[in-house]
Amino acid sequence: MRSGCEIFRFSFNLGFLFRLPLLVYAAVIVLTPVARAADVVRHICFSRDNGVWIANLDGTGAHKITTGDDPAISPDGARVAYTQPGKGTVRHIAVLKLASSGKIVFSKLPSDNAYGPAWSPDSRRLLFRIFTGDHWRLGMTGHDGSDFQFVGDQSPGEQDFQSPAWAFDGRSIYAQDLTKIYQLDLTGKVLAEWRIAQALDTADLNSSDRFEPSADGKYLLLDADSDEEGSIKTWEGPPPAIFLFDISTGKSKQISPPKIYAWEPCWLSAEEYLFTSTTDGRHFGVYKAALSGEKSRLVVNNARSVTVSAR
Repeated sequence: MRSGCEIFRFSFNLGFLFRLPLLVYAAVIVLTPVARAADVVRHICFSRDNGVWIANLDGTGAHKITTGDDPAISPDGARVAYTQPGKGTVRHIAVLKLASSGKIVFSKLPSDNAYGPAWSPDSRRLLFRIFTGDHWRLGMTGHDGSDFQFVGDQSPGEQDFQSPAWAFDGRSIYAQDLTKIYQLDLTGKVLAEWRIAQALDTADLNSSDRFEPSADGKYLLLDADSDEEGSIKTWEGPPPAIFLFDISTGKSKQISPPKIYAWEPCWLSAEEYLFTSTTDGRHFGVYKAALSGEKSRLVVNNARSVTVSAR
């Protein structure tokens, strides 16, 4: 016959064994979000020698994934959208799924001249420029090319919209027509507008400039042609610089250092950004800089047109 102490120990051990799976399950629930957060690996995607490349956030492990232009990695890091060039003026939007290398080419759009895809913050939709009716209009599709629609019935009507970018909430977009900067809803309705001449006192926009809205919805990171005297004699046109546009005030300030050729900005964090630069007009690299004005540093050489996953 077991003593009272032995019975107590047996009951305790049996109860512990029944509770052990529950404790392990609870530990998994608690630790899984932390583990998943630690497992998130951000990547950069960029152009190099007419190819689309991907690399770690610090520029290491760079490798080519396809041939094309204007690459944009989705915020969730699962896909890369880019422009696939064809003969003459033929250009199609294409999407490459990184896990399987499966590719979709958007060849059934209303035009065979579409380029410059930009991802929505939820990685489900793409915004791009599409040429039809003698104008550059804004087009939008799902990530697989489905559900195409123009942004607005007559977008842009008698004007050409450029520099399309999603607001971080995914419910509106930004664009410009060389005269004004616009915020539009997804039907093309103008929500706000700013005259470029007033927003940029010392610079002007061209059709290839990039807009990058901040996560807090307060700023646009953008590149523009500055009115400084350029130091690269072989460079055609004024030197590009990067500006921070304050949406509430409608004013911009230059944040790239003076006399530095800087364009194609991309947010890296709330305080840092990446951009393309050159010292001779022939060789390009992607650099990292801080809004605080610290000296920029090279991230990856022989690269341009960078985007970042998991902002």
